[in-house]
Amino acid sequence: MASLTLTKTARLQERIRAALRELPLLPHVAIGIFALEPLTTIEREAARLRENLDVLTRLLAILAQVRAATGRANAECGIGDLLAEKAGLEEELSLLTKLIPGVGRADAGDFDGFLGGAKRRSLRRHAGEIEAQVNAMRARYEQTEPGETTVEAPLLDDADAERLRERIVACRRRLEEIGDRLRELNGGIRVEIDDAMLAYLREQEVI
Repeated sequence: MASLTLTKTARLQERIRAALRELPLLPHVAIGIFALEPLTTIEREAARLRENLDVLTRLLAILAQVRAATGRANAECGIGDLLAEKAGLEEELSLLTKLIPGVGRADAGDFDGFLGGAKRRSLRRHAGEIEAQVNAMRARYEQTEPGETTVEAPLLDDADAERLRERIVACRRRLEEIGDRLRELNGGIRVEIDDAMLAYLREQEVI
């Protein structure tokens, strides 16, 4: 048995899939009107197709076994749970950062700056000021003066923005921890692969 890391096992699976995509599996052959021995050509190509179908069957079986071995290794070390948590955190982060413009593009250390901006906007655009802006815009519109007809009013107060900041920071911190753990596991967890399968893959020049 050969012992491969998860990273190498993933690379092995991709090479098998690439070999499957490139495997010639045409169910017919073109015979020209000037062909001297059509039957010979048909028999030769039919035999080649049967050989390729045998290779297809064997490669699919090997891929399934490698995938199963990888799945068992992932389950034993908890990678599946980590990936599920990672996906959930990324979705949450994507949604939360839409509520405070710019946060999604900021480095971890820039959250305070963006939060401060959110607070300043909240303080400047209080309800009375928004109402005054709307009234002024309405007056200009009634006088047929061109201009904007809407104004954006913030819906987050300081407390809301602070809670969002804390959730965003927590999400990013946990994602960093998960990333570190996944890198550690990918380099340390071993997957056992049958030597005969690897020998066949070398024979087929897959690896």
